[in-house]
Amino acid sequence: MRRLILVAVLVGSFLLVAFTGWGFASVGGGAHEAQATIPIVILKAKDGETLALARVVVHGRAFPFLIDTGSSKTLVDVALARQLRLKRVGKPIKVTGVGCSETASKVRLSRWSIGGQALPSIVATSSVIAGSGGKAFGLLGSDVLSHFGAIGLDYAHGELTLG
Repeated sequence: MRRLILVAVLVGSFLLVAFTGWGFASVGGGAHEAQATIPIVILKAKDGETLALARVVVHGRAFPFLIDTGSSKTLVDVALARQLRLKRVGKPIKVTGVGCSETASKVRLSRWSIGGQALPSIVATSSVIAGSGGKAFGLLGSDVLSHFGAIGLDYAHGELTLG
């Protein structure tokens, strides 16, 4: 429970910082362009838990996404899927996370970018992200990050390098 509250507070802090201070383009070129460096927000808890969040633009609107290299699939919180009216694809699926299992939907995610770099159209998983507190956001997994060939997370300088 404590971790869920922490994630909700951290995401709220990210929203305040990210959307008042970042001003890069909402649409851009292809994912296979030259290397790009994107500002991210690094949030650290006293217990050492660390989150890296990036500003992802979906259908022209910006949302915070956790960068999760350990996740094989990109996840969109149900609140964000509803807000963007993302189209459901196929039948619900069973998803398993650390210590839990639930039914989730699959949704089409297109017309989206990170740091002006277009992201590939994908079918993402849509379920409640623990600790989101009803805030609309997502989790960027290796299914999308792998399209860049290489990525780098610079925690000290708050940068994500794609390419």
